[in-house]
Amino acid sequence: MTRLPRQLEELARMLTYVLCHRPDEFGLVLDDEGYVAVKALLAALAAEPGWGHVRRHHLEQLTALMQPPRFEVAGGRFRALNPAPAQLRRPVGEVPGLLYIAVPPKVHEVVFESGLKAPAGQELLLAESPEAALKFGRRRSPEPVLVTIQARAAAGEGVTFQRYGEAFYLASEVPRRFLNLAPPPQKPEKAKPEKVKAPPPLPGTVVLDLPAFLEKPPQARGKGKKGEPAWKSGARALRRERRRPPK
Repeated sequence: MTRLPRQLEELARMLTYVLCHRPDEFGLVLDDEGYVAVKALLAALAAEPGWGHVRRHHLEQLTALMQPPRFEVAGGRFRALNPAPAQLRRPVGEVPGLLYIAVPPKVHEVVFESGLKAPAGQELLLAESPEAALKFGRRRSPEPVLVTIQARAAAGEGVTFQRYGEAFYLASEVPRRFLNLAPPPQKPEKAKPEKVKAPPPLPGTVVLDLPAFLEKPPQARGKGKKGEPAWKSGARALRRERRRPPK
């Protein structure tokens, strides 16, 4: 057996406990082959005191150095080989009346409107207590939204649940009618800028509507030189208006 640095030996023992004994305790769902997403595993370790330093390269070091192999990295997945991964999936007897999950605020509106649906290739981890749901939900967001699931009613209408470990259940989706959660906060409307009114003219001031004046045809603005551009004759007329004494 290969002798590892002390830090990697400790990590190997921790991973053996997490993957081979109690993945449910850390909010991890192993697939049928015992794999877990590397991203989820690192997030679970980061939530435990003293393990926030672990990165993917540490997992790869364990995989490469340990002989005989005890762990395996396959793309974005990781699993234990020896001992074998924990088998926590069990048939469901009676589903609890209520189950819980905490979701990030960014999906609050989607869940409120359409219900819960696991991403492709994953499953929803539903807890028997709101405290456990919030604990795992805080890995993805500091302020997750708690969703209460009418699990027994959902199971009675065909929603499939599977027991996972001691206090959790798995499901692929739960329709909206079986969920209780607060409505998402309303998005604030953008305030329309107020139009600033021009101050009234001072006594004796001549106010000239220049845009309207320039839009008039040359013959309406006064005589100009033949072939002269309209803007020249308009400017000349404007100068004349300015030289007139106020009424």
